[in-house]
Amino acid sequence: MKAMVLESYNVDLRLARMPDPEPGPGDVVLKVRACGMCQTDIKLVSGQLGPGIRLPHVPGHEVTGEVAALGKDVRGLKLGDKGVAFHIIPCGTCELCLTGRENLCTSIRRIGFELSGGFAEYLVMPAANFCAFESDIAFERMAILPDAVATPYHALGRLARLGMANSVLIIGLGGLGIHAVQLALGMGALVIAADVNEKAMELARSFGAGYTTNPLKEDSAAKLRDLTNGRGVDLIIDGVGRKESVDWSLGCLKKGGHYYSLGYDPVNPVCFKMLDVHNNEWSIHGVKATTRQELREVVSLVERGLVKPYVSKTLPLEGANEGLAAIKKGETLGRTVLMMD
Repeated sequence: MKAMVLESYNVDLRLARMPDPEPGPGDVVLKVRACGMCQTDIKLVSGQLGPGIRLPHVPGHEVTGEVAALGKDVRGLKLGDKGVAFHIIPCGTCELCLTGRENLCTSIRRIGFELSGGFAEYLVMPAANFCAFESDIAFERMAILPDAVATPYHALGRLARLGMANSVLIIGLGGLGIHAVQLALGMGALVIAADVNEKAMELARSFGAGYTTNPLKEDSAAKLRDLTNGRGVDLIIDGVGRKESVDWSLGCLKKGGHYYSLGYDPVNPVCFKMLDVHNNEWSIHGVKATTRQELREVVSLVERGLVKPYVSKTLPLEGANEGLAAIKKGETLGRTVLMMD
């Protein structure tokens, strides 16, 4: 099979020929039809994700395709079935797995990180990680569900169940942010979208964001307090996670509000005053990926037309370096997706 391989950090991926994978017991081989690309892939190829990545490596964690081979003891699937890959492979036995938080498994392995990913024509994975779908929605749109849609769903779903998100500020309208806009609107929240890119804000408005703001061009914090009758927003979804976005966004958060970090800077620390957290009883949350059940729920939302995955550009497998360069330069709206023959 063909694959785009990371052989050393901070250099282009190389197109290589590799052996087709064989399924072990309980596995399926996926004929990859599409694989999304995102900022996490930029961090991976630049060596910012730590020692868990062993080179040479095939990236790609947003994967969809069709069953090409079945391992021993696989039931309920057949050749040609369409599905998306839940990229987290948990141990299933630790405390976190047993309490439904397999995204935090103490022995976690992930497709596209510790394991070979979807920048390839074929991928082997546990059959239990195959989330089937039957709709005719394009593969490039379904590919991005495991991260671009399911990660903000993981964050928003927690508060939605508690009825605590009447107003939501979404910062950074990339692949995560633009889907967070749609999900928050589906919750019935007032959605305020912030970015420094006018095209990204136009896209957010096209999806229904009530207000957009560029923090570099206006006193956005004052505007947001006016919109919320002086209270501040209930919930912040920060798809940037850098010092500037954290400093600014906490100034928009109400007393007792919740801040969720979807984006992150893997190198530079972010600091804030614990006195402010104390006095305002803010809740600060990290958000790591999603769960298997949440991905199934996201697939259902998309199949019912309640969320529309947004892909602005598709490229052939050989175009992976072009796609990564555009993401790094901030030239991509929504997601860029690699398409396989």
